[in-house]
Amino acid sequence: MLSFIGLGLYDERSITLQGRDALRDADRAFAEFYTSRLVGTTVDALEETHGIDIEVRDRAGVERDPEPILDAASGGHAAFLTAGDTMISTTHVDLRTRADERGIETRVIHGTTAQTAASSLTGLQNYRFGKATTLPFEETRGGVPDSVLATIGENRERDLHTLVYLDIDAESERYMTGDTAAGLLADHLDAVGVVVGQAGSDDPTVRADRLGALAGESFGPPLHLLVIPGDLHPLERESLRTFGGAPADALE
Repeated sequence: MLSFIGLGLYDERSITLQGRDALRDADRAFAEFYTSRLVGTTVDALEETHGIDIEVRDRAGVERDPEPILDAASGGHAAFLTAGDTMISTTHVDLRTRADERGIETRVIHGTTAQTAASSLTGLQNYRFGKATTLPFEETRGGVPDSVLATIGENRERDLHTLVYLDIDAESERYMTGDTAAGLLADHLDAVGVVVGQAGSDDPTVRADRLGALAGESFGPPLHLLVIPGDLHPLERESLRTFGGAPADALE
């Protein structure tokens, strides 16, 4: 058996009860934190809380050398852990497919995702989000990729919101911040942005304003997300004022 378990968004408490029970039942546990990570905890704390040793695998250890995971699942019950919801990355779909090809039973135990948290915290209606995109560090692509601007532009033309995931350098534990992302996009867009920070924690951050204004602010520790809204429903506009501190003139 191979159980894919989403750990949720922030710390060792963010896992669902179903996920906790499955993890405690596992014979071995593997995890990856290159896609995202729980910034409110450590692997040691996860191990202590759930009573199991966790082997952290890098990208190569999941994508190119999955045999230790599959062997453990073939001979017993293995858990594969990620932050958020475990099947958001196609890497993990590939791992599940490989397990099925070997006749290994699999199951998926979901966790809270960044997208649903962004909608819930900002008050932007979930069904009005279009295609999401990821903004890489400036040096990675020499600036903002055309594909990012195209995705935002196409969504805005359809009055849809855009969730912008911010780049993570897992090896150096470097995380793009909301102010950096807003500054990069402000050079190309005259638009409102909404920064969400520390989603899943007891004290998350939500801040809405013009991108240029957000570029000069600080939003606390990672992880951060950025939302570029489309045309706002009156209730969404009120939510951004109330919960995001948006100036009235920024939302006109």
